[in-house]
Amino acid sequence: MSENNKNSQKFEKQKKTYKFFYWLLAGAARRLYRVRVINANNEPLDTHFIVASNHTAAADGVIICACMKNQIRFMGKKELFKVPVVGAFLRAIGCYPVDRKSSDIAALRTTINLLKDEDCVGIFPQGTRCPRVDPATTTVKSGVGLIAARSGAHVLPVCVKSKVGAVKMFRKNYLIIGELIINEDFDFETNKGTEGHQRVADRIHAEICKLYRETDIENAK
Repeated sequence: MSENNKNSQKFEKQKKTYKFFYWLLAGAARRLYRVRVINANNEPLDTHFIVASNHTAAADGVIICACMKNQIRFMGKKELFKVPVVGAFLRAIGCYPVDRKSSDIAALRTTINLLKDEDCVGIFPQGTRCPRVDPATTTVKSGVGLIAARSGAHVLPVCVKSKVGAVKMFRKNYLIIGELIINEDFDFETNKGTEGHQRVADRIHAEICKLYRETDIENAK
């Protein structure tokens, strides 16, 4: 069996496992975190994309996965995958490890291949948790721009927001979904190389910050 066929079978198995645990756990997660989704209709159901979000807490990925209809694959720090049971569970639902202390080419390649195979991937452009701060005061790396360039995927900016500044159980949390940015709009003919990818990453981050700044979470429909 070719390597491509093996990967295809593995991904199909992960999709089935993800759907099972989504059915089993997503509703409970939404209730525990008291999540309200704002602009849910902005989530596309007919195309694959990168979900780009601010990062407030370890549970941000849980919120995003539990509230979106598409299967969202996240990379996680490699240390998590060494924890018994936890690592096996993460792999089973399609997550994959990344070494945040170095340039992890394998994780980058996996991300691009998943997007080319029309899967959806979640990315935190800030690269680390930034709780209790306005995301506009934080910086992002060029990685999300590079991934968008290499994969050709569209980008869906989303924002996780709460009154306490970080996702917590039993507190009201909000997932704000922005408008899809079509890949062609990034103009990668002009935005080439590290500097160009950084400009794209900054634009994506600006959209996330706009959601954070302009959405009235108490009165939003």
